[in-house]
Amino acid sequence: MKVLVIFSGGLDSSVCLAKAIKEYGKKNVIALSFDYGQKNSKELLKAKELCKYYNVEQICMNIKELFKYSSSSMLKSSNVELPKISYQEQLKNNIKEVSTNIAFRNGILLSIATSIAISKKIDKIYYGIHNEGIATTLYPDCCENFNLAMNLAIYIGSGNKVKVEAPLVNMLKAEVIKLRIELDVPFEKTWTCYENKKKPCQRCTACRDRIEGFKKNNLIDPLLK
Repeated sequence: MKVLVIFSGGLDSSVCLAKAIKEYGKKNVIALSFDYGQKNSKELLKAKELCKYYNVEQICMNIKELFKYSSSSMLKSSNVELPKISYQEQLKNNIKEVSTNIAFRNGILLSIATSIAISKKIDKIYYGIHNEGIATTLYPDCCENFNLAMNLAIYIGSGNKVKVEAPLVNMLKAEVIKLRIELDVPFEKTWTCYENKKKPCQRCTACRDRIEGFKKNNLIDPLLK
């Protein structure tokens, strides 16, 4: 069994990578990273560092052109400011769509991953969506129904050769972090913040979500020590 892990260098995808390595061995795991024009391009450096740490093959793809029409605040091409409030605060303010959402990004990344998987005779694709209820409300391509639908489409479209698995889909952020003990993930090598500073900003949505997850485990984020 060979596994292709969609790998950003963030906390969730790092847990997915570690899980795939533990289950199938590093020789059977390939990490797939994307430069889609994200403002937090520091995550790509962390992804490269982690792949060296785990000694796994990494494929890096530049797909900026695919998102040139998006105004998402996540992109360097956007003039929209990144939000500095939590998901809970955004919902309280009756925000129906978050500026950090990049339309159908996971669908596009999975489609590209599928083509690579077929070409390289890889059996399974891992990616790191998880069941943080509030977040999945704001990001429609991060929910379980999306995962089930994509898995079916990809399995059929690949001639019954490739399956998609989201191993964290039924877990909350705090539960994902708890897996660190079992998988020994070096979270100090990961990057979640939407900005590219030396230290996490601790104010953006991603930072707040990550910090809260560590707090629920009575832990301090190693990036903040």
